[in-house]
Amino acid sequence: MPNLNLFDTMTMLKAVEIMKPIPRFLGDMFCQDDGISDDDRCFYDYRKGSQTGLAPFVSPGTGGVSVGREPFEMRMVQFARLAPQRDVTLNDISVRTFGENPIGGLTPAERSRRKIAEDLKYLRTIVQNRRNWMAREVLLKGKLEILRYTNEGMEKAASMLADFGFENFYTPATKWDQAGARIEYDIEKFIELITDEGGDVDTILMGPGVFDTMTDNEKYCKSLDMKNAELGELRTRYAGQGLLFRGWSRNGVQMITDTAKFINDKGEKEYEIPEGTILFASTAKKPIKIKHGPVTKVVGRDETSKHETYVKKEVPFRIGDSNSDTITNRLVSCPTIIPVNVGGWGVMKVF
Repeated sequence: MPNLNLFDTMTMLKAVEIMKPIPRFLGDMFCQDDGISDDDRCFYDYRKGSQTGLAPFVSPGTGGVSVGREPFEMRMVQFARLAPQRDVTLNDISVRTFGENPIGGLTPAERSRRKIAEDLKYLRTIVQNRRNWMAREVLLKGKLEILRYTNEGMEKAASMLADFGFENFYTPATKWDQAGARIEYDIEKFIELITDEGGDVDTILMGPGVFDTMTDNEKYCKSLDMKNAELGELRTRYAGQGLLFRGWSRNGVQMITDTAKFINDKGEKEYEIPEGTILFASTAKKPIKIKHGPVTKVVGRDETSKHETYVKKEVPFRIGDSNSDTITNRLVSCPTIIPVNVGGWGVMKVF
């Protein structure tokens, strides 16, 4: 039987590929998977709005009338590079770890293997969290602004910026927490604006405080459909992610409150959907796409070292340092987010 190295890159890669993805609501429900590119640049077709007209009438025997094509541009955006890593030192494996049986404990070698497996799972989780954050940035701001880490620490200004020219922001004439608010009017008007741009809306995703403000408005409450709905995926797949189904708007759009928080780059907790903010989008016709670029890494040592390229979404590497008696687990992924139609969704700020 051949000697199988469990921590060889290709062996670890197969293990990563069969792991189930970490469920993240924004990235799952509003973002299409656009596959993996073998080029380190992402080329995509850009369009803003999508209108269809009427077929022309013609007289019998006169043939047809040519109709125009929808204009679009080809654009290019860079792939970001994610490379979180964790070190396993001698101190980490020389004493009992969390949850380990105090009687008949593991050997250092067994602890090392367990640590490496646990760390790989953790690294996949934070990579998924970052992808979800990237989707959030594009959905809420219409652009992706990335601060990268260098040898000196985090950059003070973004060195990667993709501005997609998103303009579907809406602020009601009367804020919803004020007297005279026209909640139903604002919802219908904004959905109309998005559909005029070729978008679609089947979900209203609300930040904290929005639904309470809506139900404080007696006029709006009369139009709210509070009938129960069986949203099994929302209840099971995204359990514990701060999502609450609130009912249906008068025009048949499901309303969900998102009170989930994440830890931002400053180490502070932040709402996924900010207070007083609403995202109007479609889970059926997802308005954005995620695409992954290839991962290139130096493998081997000294005269045997070479560059290897992996056309994969996530590539794990195990790096050993005999001088410090440390094994480093690193997971590399190169994603980017691109819009399907920049006019296909919208963001409303109601207070």
